[in-house]
Amino acid sequence: MEIKKYLLKSLDFLREFFTIDEKKRETAVKPLKQKEETETIPEVITQKEETETIPEVITQKEETDIKDKIDNKSIGKNVYSLGVDFSTQSAKIVILDVNKKEAVYTAKIEYDMIFPEYKTKGGILDSHIPEIKHTSPFMLIEVLEYMFEKIKNDGINLSEIYAVKIDAMQHCTVYTNKLFKEKIAHLDTDMDLIHQLRESISRKRSPIWEDRSPVDEVKTLTEMLESKGGISKLTGNKAELRFPGPQIMKWAKESPEEYNCTENIFLLSAFYTSILAGKTAPVDTGDGWGTNLNNLNIYFPGWKKEALSAVDTYLNKYSLNTPLQDKIGKMTHYDTVLGKINPYFVKKYGINSNAKILVGTGDNPATLLGCGGNIVISLGSSYTVNGIMKKILPSLKGEYNIFGYTKGKAMSLCCITNGAKVHDHFVKKYIIGSSEGVINKMHWQEYDKKTGESQLSKDEKLMLPYLSDESVPLCKHGIIREGFGKDDAQSNIRALHIAQCLALKLHSFHLDKINNICIVGGSSKSPVLRQILTDVFNAPSYSIKNSDFAAPIGCAIAGAKAILKISYQKAAEMFVRKDESTKLQPNKNNLPIIKHLLERYAAFEEKHLQNIKSNT
Repeated sequence: MEIKKYLLKSLDFLREFFTIDEKKRETAVKPLKQKEETETIPEVITQKEETETIPEVITQKEETDIKDKIDNKSIGKNVYSLGVDFSTQSAKIVILDVNKKEAVYTAKIEYDMIFPEYKTKGGILDSHIPEIKHTSPFMLIEVLEYMFEKIKNDGINLSEIYAVKIDAMQHCTVYTNKLFKEKIAHLDTDMDLIHQLRESISRKRSPIWEDRSPVDEVKTLTEMLESKGGISKLTGNKAELRFPGPQIMKWAKESPEEYNCTENIFLLSAFYTSILAGKTAPVDTGDGWGTNLNNLNIYFPGWKKEALSAVDTYLNKYSLNTPLQDKIGKMTHYDTVLGKINPYFVKKYGINSNAKILVGTGDNPATLLGCGGNIVISLGSSYTVNGIMKKILPSLKGEYNIFGYTKGKAMSLCCITNGAKVHDHFVKKYIIGSSEGVINKMHWQEYDKKTGESQLSKDEKLMLPYLSDESVPLCKHGIIREGFGKDDAQSNIRALHIAQCLALKLHSFHLDKINNICIVGGSSKSPVLRQILTDVFNAPSYSIKNSDFAAPIGCAIAGAKAILKISYQKAAEMFVRKDESTKLQPNKNNLPIIKHLLERYAAFEEKHLQNIKSNT
């Protein structure tokens, strides 16, 4: 049996090997020859490790059966791909018509509104400890059921859905006992999911990405891995409060009985995919690399033994002797096809019995694909730069996180905490004149006027706009101004716009070649801000239609790619709808000025950080 497994995995490797380009092939074969390769792709995994990390996926016969069923000669007029984004406070649904190359259905499910009995606020359960941010796994199960009911009730013919992929808020974890595997494989259509799965949930609350409670565990994990080369080099990211590694350590220490009766610890994306596929699903690199437990081998995804060993050593102190790897399952590539959809959804909702289930992913990789797959700047409450990396190189300063992306590629996410909320603060301070004021359209129009023109000068006023504690760079709150006061409204407003654009660029030099940027989010409505970003990144920019649905669009595009058997680039060209009215080109007159401003801003930021260090 072991020999058979090894031969199958070897065939998988050879198939992959002969489809990657020459440069990647060389890296795959000789990952330790050069110093740079040693740093970016860790040790070559052994045959045993390879067998352990490659999950059970769809068999060759199953794949052939599905391909036959979706052949253009045998399918109906409509061929749909379903993509769903399960975020913190809502679920967003997109159905793409593969033949017509357009979205035929979009919908949004607000958790607080539809499930008031859980008493969540923004999808989060109440807690008397501010650092603890949890959601209800029971509510999340109900959301999945409600979604299919809504699609069916809204008149969509689910029998025309041939692929399903979901994404979920990254870092959220769900905990199940030994009943779960058997339950999802034999679901009864006469009963709802929640009534069948409730008793299989071993932890009644699920920590989410906003949780900041495992402070001691982050410190401990960092210290334990220092002698092994450091956690960033081993797993791609510094130890993060929101990542499952430290979260699991804290929970297991505080609730040892729950840990012992837990058989599976799922990332939320893998939990949903398991229910959809009717079997225990692996996590993909898009979500699995956000755990502090992963290896960095993009060709053979899996867990990092040093990280797992450190967690096990920590848990052993509390008489918890079950290895963590026994509970967290396996890891696989982005968009791996797991098989056909669970018969429960076929019989109850009429979805096509041959619909492919693709492995789930995190919301950030899904958003990147949904916006075209190069660079995405999201201007929400926080500002993020999300894009494909030149090479897998962890940040020494922790200014960005690394996640897996499409097969053979990685992506990074840089998150500037002080984003749109600083503009809200400035509108109230400089336009309304009251922190209690309610902002309307006229206030924003006046605010935009005070921003000035997008043409820059070398003597622009700069600021470090840290209204709240900042994550990139890591420092406490406090707005720092260079050569002007807090009462100068126009200078403050303009400096904020320029500073945010410079900060996003300054902390994004690790990204791959930037051909274009997709700008989305509430602040993207500012024409000056979008133009300055276009100039700072020196690349054409655009926004997309239905930009609020970028993540589920990305999932639906992945499904369409699997149906049509085309490249990601081709799929993006077919299904990403750019908003022509938002297209901008870099202003060549600004380019030499921006180089000077970036140097000034970098020096300004560094001086502030040094001042903080010298005062502590």
